[in-house]
Order: sequence, then C-alpha cells, then structure tokens
Amino acid sequence: MWRAVAAVSSPVRALCRVSPPPLRSPRRRAVSVAVSPAAGLADERVETRVAGLGPGQAVTLRAVAADQSGCMFQSCAHYLADSRGELHLGTDASHGGDYTGVEPMGLFWSLAPAGMERPYQRLAPRSTGIPMKVELLVHQGHSPPGTIPGPVVAKAEVERWFTAPGVRRIRLKEGGVRGSLFLPPGDGPFPGVIDMYGDEGGLIEFRSSLLATHGFAALSLPYFDFEDLPKVMKEFKLEYFEEAARFLQRHPKVKGPGVGVIGTGKGAELGLSMITFLPEVVAAVCISGCSSNTVADLHYGEMTLPGLRFDMNKVSVSDAGVFDTFEALDDPTNPANSPCTIPIEKAEGHFLLVVGEDDRMWKSSLYAQLAIGRLRQHGKENFELLSYPGAGHRIDPPSTPFCQAKATTIKEALAKWEEKNGQKASEAKEVKLYGQIPPVEKMDESLSTLVNCEKLSLSTNCIERIANLNSLKNLRILSLGRNNIKNLNGLEAVADTLEELWISYNFIEKLRGIRVMKKLKVLYMSNNLVKDWAEFVRLAELPLLEDLVFVGNPLQEKYASDQKNNWIEEATKRVPKLKKLDGILVIKQEEEEEGAN
Repeated sequence: MWRAVAAVSSPVRALCRVSPPPLRSPRRRAVSVAVSPAAGLADERVETRVAGLGPGQAVTLRAVAADQSGCMFQSCAHYLADSRGELHLGTDASHGGDYTGVEPMGLFWSLAPAGMERPYQRLAPRSTGIPMKVELLVHQGHSPPGTIPGPVVAKAEVERWFTAPGVRRIRLKEGGVRGSLFLPPGDGPFPGVIDMYGDEGGLIEFRSSLLATHGFAALSLPYFDFEDLPKVMKEFKLEYFEEAARFLQRHPKVKGPGVGVIGTGKGAELGLSMITFLPEVVAAVCISGCSSNTVADLHYGEMTLPGLRFDMNKVSVSDAGVFDTFEALDDPTNPANSPCTIPIEKAEGHFLLVVGEDDRMWKSSLYAQLAIGRLRQHGKENFELLSYPGAGHRIDPPSTPFCQAKATTIKEALAKWEEKNGQKASEAKEVKLYGQIPPVEKMDESLSTLVNCEKLSLSTNCIERIANLNSLKNLRILSLGRNNIKNLNGLEAVADTLEELWISYNFIEKLRGIRVMKKLKVLYMSNNLVKDWAEFVRLAELPLLEDLVFVGNPLQEKYASDQKNNWIEEATKRVPKLKKLDGILVIKQEEEEEGAN
C-alpha cells in the first residue's frame, strides 16, 4: 500500500524555522495475484492477473490441488512481468514449465500428480457437491517442474464447482435403471441427454452435473460395476439402455420428442447403437468411440452384435503400468469382423464425432472415418467431425486436467534441460536427463545433437534398449541405471571412448558384446540378472577394467550366501585385473607377499 507523507508544516513549526521531515520514497506495492471469479464452474474460464512485480521480473506460477482421497496434484509455468510489473495469463505467454505460449487456463488443465504421488492419475471429482480447491502461488524466479520452487511472494485460492445453485441430483433405481439424474433449476422442460463413460465402470457424475448447470436434464448412466449391475463387461442388453431412454424421454421436466446421448470410449460406442436402434434417441455425441461393437456382445431382442476382441499379445505395458492398446483391437475393416459393425446408416438422428489424433487407446480417428464413410455410402450427411491434433483418448469438459500417459521424448527432455541450465545441450560436456516425468522410454535420434557430451545420465527412466549413440564421439561416462534394459547391444557406438558405464538395476542376464569396450575402466552393474560364470568371465576381455560393482546379481548372491566360498576370491580369479570389487580394494597374493618382506 502506498504511504502518504505529510508535506505541509504547521505555522508554529514554520515560525520556529524547524525543517519538515524529509520525504520518503514510496514503497513498491506488495505482489498480489487475483483470480476472477474466485469461485465458479469447473468448465468456465478464469482471469488470472499478477501485480506488484518489478519490470521484466521472472516468476513461476504454480497451481496445487488435492483430490478427495488426498492425492496431491500440481502444475507450473514461467512468466516475465511486463514494463509495469504486471502479468495477465489471458495475454502473456508462458516461457516454460508444464506448457508454453498463451494459455489462460494452462495451470488448471496441466495439473498432474506431484512427484511423490503415483504417476498417471487423473484429477477428477468423486462428488459433485464439493468444489475442487486450487491454490495459485507466485514464486520468485523460474523453477523447472519437479524442483523446489523459489520463495512465495503471493498466493490465492480458487474454487472450481461442478454444480450450480438450484441444480437437483436425484439417485435412480427405476426398474432396472441405475444412476443419477441432474435437473437444472426452474420448471423446464429441458432437453434430455444420457451421459456414459467408458470401460472404467461405475457411476461418473461430474459431466452430467455440468450439463445440468447449462440447461440439460442429464442422466448419468452406469452400465456395469455399480450396485446390482453386472460386475464386468461380459455382455450387454440394449433393453437396459432403452429403458433409460424411455424414462428420460417421459420425465415431466424433459421436453421431447427425443433425447440425446453423449458417451466416451465404450460409452460412445453404446451411444452409436442407441441412436441406431432406439427411436427415442435422436442425437449422439461420440467421443473417442469405435464404429463397431467391441469386447462384449450386445443383444437386442433376437439380434446380437458380437464384440471385436483385443489381442493381448499386442498390448504393450510400460514399467509404470501404462497400457498401450493402439494395435490390439481386431481390425474392424476385416470382412470376417463385419458382423460387429454398428449399422449407423439406419439412424435418423444427428452424429457429432469427437476424436483426439494422438489417441493411443485405440484408433478412434480411423473409426470416425469408417463411420463417416459408411454414412456417405448410404447417402447421408447427418454428422459433424471434430478432430483435435495432439489430443488423446479422454476428451472432457473445458479445462479438465488431463491424464498424461505419454512418454517424454529425448527432444522434450533436452528442451527442459536447456531451460533449466541456460545452455545449449549441443555445447554441454555433461547432460543429466535422469528421472524424467513422464519417463523416457526410447533413446531416440535426438541424442545425436550431444556432440560435445562427455558424461550423459539417463538413469531412472523406462528405457528398454541402448541406441543412437553414434554421434557421441566424446562420451566417457554413461549412466543408465534403473531402466528396463535387457542387453548391452548399442554400446559398440561408443567403444572407442567410454571409460565408465553405470547400468545397475536393469534386467541384463547376458554380457555378449561387452568385449568391444576396450577403454572401459569402471563398470557398475549391480542388481541385474547375471547368474553364471560363463557370462561373468566375459569381463576378463576388458583390458582396462579395474573397478566393478556386481553385488545383487544372482551369481554374486549365490556365492555370498555360501560360507564355503569367498565371492571376492572366486571373482578375482576369473577377472584378475580388478583393483576394486563391490567397493572393496582387491589385494593380490603377490602384493601380500611383498608387504611381508
């Protein structure tokens, strides 16, 4: 707050010729952050402004929130104040952090599990009656994601609500129908919509509640793993969804003549079947759906649509437990799978197809094109397509935090490193890319830029294969500990320079190929899977190897547990040039004899 200083002396003071106190320079006002509205709907944009900074001052804006189980989520972005010491996230660009560019809601949609939490979780409300509280903090300086930020200079709290005053939530148990009906305030009637999610099962209400705040009578409809519904997706009867459509259509607060359906994933696919076979359904929003029936057979009267199956041999799983099922679903264009196709050309209503072009759950972009092709083949144009580059499988209401399950590329990791260190990676002698979130899974061709690198760390990621080291002609130390590496193929590219290899906590069983490492002096490969001497003796082919850490391999554990054998003695017999083994100096017999003399 500005201070006013009295500048006029009293008459008495003037007569006594007493000089007035000197004027004080006004203090710079305190830093403040203002968010408007401080409480509002979760799908509405907020305005975020920071004032009281120095011109051009660097700050990190950070958002912190917790879900209803206490799991912590956070995001951050780097900004520079303008000439007045102010920021406006609606017009000013982020220069780094979890996103770049002008993103007014970036701090909200980029919220991700904090470093101590299990990765790849989604911040989604379990109860629509409780707001998501987000604390916005302004920190001095630019702090990269995952590091300790600078001092806090201002903060504010925001409430993100999933319902509005007057919206009513009614739990349903009407006949066989289960779920929750959300009604807007007022007498209505309102357009009706059935809301379904995918194969996570259960009752998911937050989208229905938001739809009700925008004037829809929304029925959140579970279809398995809820109350007395089937526990798993084994088979479905369309009559259940027909009963739900008729209930909603006939509700006194719902205006006709028909109702709509919005679905994501499996829910979108069921929505296509509903608009195709049920006259009560006249519009369908299909988000990341398939144009064929999948997984579970769908029955309607005497008709059955069999489900396309997943080939589990084509499912890849990262070390963090992320499933990539992109190639796993049976090909819907295969004539043998034509009975699974949903005959959407029979529908009289309108389709809105929404897809993310980077969907790795399945090929939703392809499935949307198949649906469009089928409609056009029958002379129909009753559809609209929204296709989003870079988006994944789950497309939720605006500003909903997404669940990032995409690996960090080397290019992205290098960009983060350059931002943190203020140096071009191509000029650096040491580059640390360890512990990336999400983890690095592939040593890709971007490594070729590290032409001056002498020490490279890629430990604590999810790398499965050593590759793309050909351009690292100066590399002396390579750290690859705590990855998923199964063999040493790829090291030959740096055989002429590499002096130290740190590769503990991987899955290496065989040491074939290590003989080319003629300059290697230090090898740390504890806690791998080497189990026999035939592999261990390959280390004797390394002429300069003097320091070896091998503890935790099955071979070492076997000898360490057997009191009749001395691991150090047995190992050094086979690799006699070692000077240090598992951190212990190796004393040769001849050295002992010389010492005695």
